[in-house]
Formats: sequence, C-alpha cells, structure tokens
Amino acid sequence: MQIIPQNEIIDNLPGAELIGQLTDFLAPLLIQLPEKRLRDVARLAVQGIIAARSPILTEAARSVPRHKETTWATVKRLYRFVRNSRFSHRDLLKGLYGVAQRTVAQHTPERLLVALDPVNLEKPYTKKLEGVSTVRKSTPPGEKGRKRLTPGYPALTATVVNLPEPAVTYASWFSYQTADFVSENRELYRAIRITRALFPSLPIRLVGDAGLDDQKLFAWVADAHAQFIFRSCHERRFEVYNDRLDRWEEELLSDLVATVPFSLKLEVVFTHARKVRTVQVELGWFKIRLLDTHQVLWVLVAHEKGEEEDLVLITNVPIESAADAKTVYREWRYRPQVEHTYRFDQEDGLDIEDIRVHTVE
Repeated sequence: MQIIPQNEIIDNLPGAELIGQLTDFLAPLLIQLPEKRLRDVARLAVQGIIAARSPILTEAARSVPRHKETTWATVKRLYRFVRNSRFSHRDLLKGLYGVAQRTVAQHTPERLLVALDPVNLEKPYTKKLEGVSTVRKSTPPGEKGRKRLTPGYPALTATVVNLPEPAVTYASWFSYQTADFVSENRELYRAIRITRALFPSLPIRLVGDAGLDDQKLFAWVADAHAQFIFRSCHERRFEVYNDRLDRWEEELLSDLVATVPFSLKLEVVFTHARKVRTVQVELGWFKIRLLDTHQVLWVLVAHEKGEEEDLVLITNVPIESAADAKTVYREWRYRPQVEHTYRFDQEDGLDIEDIRVHTVE
C-alpha cells in the first residue's frame, strides 16, 4: 500500500496556526538556508522532532501530518536535508544563535547570566562509531555510586539562564579522536568569544560549576570584557592583602576559607526533586590576587549548617559590601537551571543521546 492516511483527528487540530508560530520561531534559522525547498524541509524536521520527542529521522517523519505520501518518502526528504552539501552545521548554529539574539532582545535584561557548562553525551555499548570517545558519567552512577567511564561524546554549551526561556549562545558536540579537535580549553575560549560577539554591548556574567576555575579562563573572560562567577575545586596558592602591614601575602586557599569571618546570614530556599527546603546560609568574602598575573579577584564562601564542605566561589565581580556578596551568591544560583535544559535534551524531551551518528558533521 503506497498511501497511509493520517488519523482524521489531525484535520481538527489548529495546524495552520501551529505552523505559523513554528515558522516565526525558526525565522533566524530558516534565513540561513539557500532556498525555499530546504526551508520547508527544515520546518518539517523540527515539527517532527518535537512531535516524536526524538532526533531519529524515521520517528520524526512518522510524526508529521501526511496526505499522499508514505513515511518512507518523508524520511528520504529529511535524510537528503541533513546530507545536503549546500550548507553545514555551522549555518544551522548561526540560526540557533540568531534565535538567542531575538530572545534576549525581546526580554531586554540589564545583563546576561550565561551558564558555561561541559556535558558528556553517552553512547552505551558503542565501539565502532566515528570519533566515539571515552567520557566520564555520573548519572546514572556506577558501582558504589562512583562515576563511570563509558563510550560517548563530550559537548559544551553556553546558555543564558536569567530569562523566562533559555537562549543558547554556544553549542559544540566534539570528539577527542578527530583530526580537527584541538582541546577542550579551545572550546571554552570559543564559547566566551562567540557569546561576546553575539551581544557586544550587554554586560555578561559567566557562571560555572567546579572545573572552570582555571587562570587561562580567568584571562579569557577579562579579555572579552566580561565577568565570571565560578565554583572553586582546586587547592592553590593566592596572595591576600594584609591591611595591617599594607602588603600582599601568599596563602593557601583552604587556609583562607577556613578562617574567613561570616558577615551575612541569608534564608535560602532550595528545590530538588520537587521537594522544597529552607536553609540558613552564612556568607563571607575576601579579596585575592593571582601569583603569576596579579589579576585581582574575590572569593565568596557560603556555609550551610550541617554540610561538611563550604561552597567556594571565585569571581572578578568586586565584593565590597554585603549587598555585593548577596548578588554574587544569588546570581551563581541561576547556574543549576541549565540542568533543566540538559534534562530536556537527554531524557524528558529529545532523547538526544539516541542519535544514530553517521559522521560527526
């Protein structure tokens, strides 16, 4: 049978209105494609991926309305689209970044909080696939709750997290095994540079979890005329200013954190796994200077009663008062919102790790 009719219920859905809204949303991406035929297929692909909640083209093709063609004919259109040599993934990324620019322009924030976050995409049981790497995953955990090594691909995203909807300013899915790979630091550098290029006049604050407290990264953020708030995870030596002796003195970060006086108490609400809890958090802060570059930074320590370890944040945002400390702590707490985007990508929405990769491109 060459024609498989769709369910009659589809005829009663507001299809024209949905297609119109989807076309408006995708306008920054569609303009990157060279002809109308490709723009129509791109819109069809996104419509199918959303309906199927899957990036697999066969499932996407099966989930879009059809009248006089089979699923096979539709999926061939999608495969011809992704294999088309007239555009590349870079053109699609330009469209993605155009969507981010439009989203930011609509909400007009005073500054952008951008979560810079590496993530590993898992390809379980995979041995022979182009560029497949060995990555470390903590969810789901391995034996005894430890992180485990598994086949997959590293990725990096930069996402605006202080808006009602996320806006992606950098996305890269790369491989340690391909010839074009330089280093993960290079990906971080490009994420900072491209985010600044997209928003040349807006103040930008990058927020990141443990692993980003690197002096090279501090310098790159400063070169981009941006600010950062990163969680500290490395033990290192800094210089701290001694007001009494009027000089800079070398100290271990752990010693400074252990002796910092807490000058501010906050009542903070945390939500995890749909459970809400209220805790008392004490904040202390001090100014430091890097040994090599003499770049002046600040350290914010957040102590929660009952926790063994304090939260230690390093930032180039000046902390001169309790109000400054409260602002830095509050803005860093936006970072976990990027986890909702990852959860949509990997689990509850697109199931992106199920992509059947033919080539990295």
